[in-house]
Amino acid sequence: MSPSAPDSPSMPWYRVPEVWLILFLLGATVIGSFALLAEAIDTPDTHIVVPDDVPRPSRIPPINPAATDTDNTAGDHGPAS
Repeated sequence: MSPSAPDSPSMPWYRVPEVWLILFLLGATVIGSFALLAEAIDTPDTHIVVPDDVPRPSRIPPINPAATDTDNTAGDHGPAS
């Protein structure tokens, strides 16, 4: 003999308040995400200017290093005149 489970009244899913809470939170998340996306699309990017700001050097080296005054070769600069 196996013990039988006690009879518990089964409720339909729409009668459980926690289900509505979860659905409400998921719906609010989806609506908020679309509202944020629409705001991001409609708002142009702005350049922020800070008065008296000194540009900071980048740690990324340039792709083509600048030519120096000691570079007298005619390689990329055309013929010497």
